[in-house]
Order: sequence, then C-alpha cells, then structure tokens
Amino acid sequence: MIALLLLSAATPVMAGQSAKEPVVLNEPSANWAVHGPGQTHKGRKDAAVQGGGAMRVTIPAKPTNPWDIGASSPIKGAIAKGDRLVLAFWARLAEGGAEGRTTISGTIQQASAPYGAIVTGSVELTAEWKLVHIEGVAAGDYPAGAANVALTLGGAAHTIDLGPVFVLKSS
Repeated sequence: MIALLLLSAATPVMAGQSAKEPVVLNEPSANWAVHGPGQTHKGRKDAAVQGGGAMRVTIPAKPTNPWDIGASSPIKGAIAKGDRLVLAFWARLAEGGAEGRTTISGTIQQASAPYGAIVTGSVELTAEWKLVHIEGVAAGDYPAGAANVALTLGGAAHTIDLGPVFVLKSS
C-alpha cells in the first residue's frame, strides 16, 4: 500500500532499532461526508484512482469563508501524545481552480467542539490523481473515536475528486 510506504519513509530508523509497522487509524475509503451551502457531491467510479471510486465535490461559486464547504472522515483509533501522524488521501482537480491548480487544507482534528487541530497543512491539487499527504506529531492524547479528518474545500470555485483517505501513526 502506497500510504504505508509513505509513513515508513517518513519515519527514520535509528541504528539498533527495529522498524515498527505503522498503524492505520481509520477505514480507508472514499466515502467522504461533505457539507456546506451551494455545493453538490456524488460518489463516482474512477478506475484511475486506488480503490476505483471517488467523491466528486462541485463548488460553483467561492463561499464567504473557505471552511463553509468541507469534507470529513472518521478516525476510529486512539492517538497518543508524541505519535507521528500522516494524513494521506488521493485527490485531483477535476475542473476550475487557477491555471489548472487549486489548494485545499487538511486537518486531523478533535471530532467535537472546539475541533482543535492535531495535525494540519495544505496541499496543491492538479488534474492528475495524486496521493497527497500532511505530516505532524500529536501534542496530546485523543481516545479512540475522538478525532476525525477534515478538509477545507471552499477556497475557490472548483470541482474536486476525493479518493480514499488514510490516517497512519507510528510511535
């Protein structure tokens, strides 16, 4: 699995240590929960992406705030302070953006108020399917089911295809 290789490469092994297999904290899927005014979304088949399916999100007009339109996915596993986390997901810009590119932000966050960020960053999308990733280290402990993935999609008028999402950790 490409995402597992991604985490392994991001986690150097010191001399005398053995490499630990990363732990997948979610059920990898393209079944994103999409929210926000003015957008439309629909699952679709796409043989060009891992797993063969994607969620197409169309945003015909840029909303007032980028966070007004987003997508989320649950995380079932627990996160401990000091865990190295990788949020990886397949995505592409299907239409719109500026000069064939668009930027979205992704966050591993608390799943309830105040929705504090655990790991956050931005990725650039183009017309090609790409496995993008955001990495970080958890600053606190979060019990199983207390975190989720949240993408901010409302930064522009565009159509984005979201493929499977992976949340991985290593201690």
